[in-house]
Amino acid sequence: MWKVFKAQVNKERKFSVRSIVFIQNGDFREAFKRFADGGAETYRDQKKSVDFVAALAPKARVTTVAFGPKAYRTELAPNLWAVGLRRDGLRSSGIARVFDDTAPSHIVLRTPHLGFLRETQKRKIWLLPVFADIFVRKGVRTALQNFTVRRALQRSRSPCVSNHSLNASRSLVSALGVPSEKVVPWDWSRVPLAGACKAGVADPASPTAFFAGAMTEAKGVGDCLEAIAELRKGGVNFSMAFAGPGDLRHWEKVAETLGIWDQVRFLGMISNADVRREMHRHDFVIVPSRHSYAEGLPNTIYEGLASRSVLIISDHPAFVGRLKPGEECLMYPAANPKALAQCLKQATEDRELYKRVSENSERAHDGLYIGLEWSALVETFLDDPENRSGWVERNSLKSSMS
Repeated sequence: MWKVFKAQVNKERKFSVRSIVFIQNGDFREAFKRFADGGAETYRDQKKSVDFVAALAPKARVTTVAFGPKAYRTELAPNLWAVGLRRDGLRSSGIARVFDDTAPSHIVLRTPHLGFLRETQKRKIWLLPVFADIFVRKGVRTALQNFTVRRALQRSRSPCVSNHSLNASRSLVSALGVPSEKVVPWDWSRVPLAGACKAGVADPASPTAFFAGAMTEAKGVGDCLEAIAELRKGGVNFSMAFAGPGDLRHWEKVAETLGIWDQVRFLGMISNADVRREMHRHDFVIVPSRHSYAEGLPNTIYEGLASRSVLIISDHPAFVGRLKPGEECLMYPAANPKALAQCLKQATEDRELYKRVSENSERAHDGLYIGLEWSALVETFLDDPENRSGWVERNSLKSSMS
């Protein structure tokens, strides 16, 4: 049975928020300092979320815990701390020290880390699991991992389990067995549209495509490069730009080996504003994630649709069913560069197809949003972790699908 925690205090008294700990992969310290120096955000709503967390500090002690290559502990502002944990070699004793040092009354867990789940459950601390991960049922090892995470979530003092967008939220039900009435989807704020729809590729003799994200094989970078090489063999002179963190020199060598070094650009990390400008400037936006890449619905899909360029996506489990192929996007089997090349070639040559997909992008974009905005979800949890107001049921996956 999924636990339902009942009020242990006077119903008239608001629950005390003394110390909040956010556990995440992103480096809060780096982002906080960058924004303080006037720097730009690298993904949508990054500054909004950093400002929201920082604004909690006057009322309670706030600590962000990030996984990374270095350990650190820094006071960023009064009552606002950033802690870095080395990803390798993190043991239960190290996790326990974080809890001892911060004495949390509330935990916001942004990644399904089993060690932190277990420590939170052991100490009976209020928990908001708020993920951006797709969970799958595939193989014995994955089934065992799912069972372990499910059991830890069941035993935790949590009013709900949250995940980003629709398919990732559904995966909590299908893969982990979380009741749909206990699943609360979340999302970021809406992306403004870049302008009117596009009638076709700007220059059919030199079409262009754009990618934004981690520069890894699992994200589909190699598939994009092979697709460009495949098009070149067929006499189509496609160029493509890549933006994101990673080993750029490795991908430059891959491009050289494929003979397309003069058709690709590797921009490294650029601001989110620049990402959206590049998306609008190029003919196509490609989101080629392989199935092995665990994610919810990435920002690049929202931003790609808002750019009014034609969006091409893989059939990643988090993407399937959210957009209509041939009407709102083009879709191809993940890890299949030839199929990706065919999509690019087809939409370049068929102006009616290109125009139709671009025209429908506004409707497709608006239809993606589901659930509470991230900051509203966290604020609601902090105000009412015991769900006395029934906010979980009102915003649940079950309610949204009824």
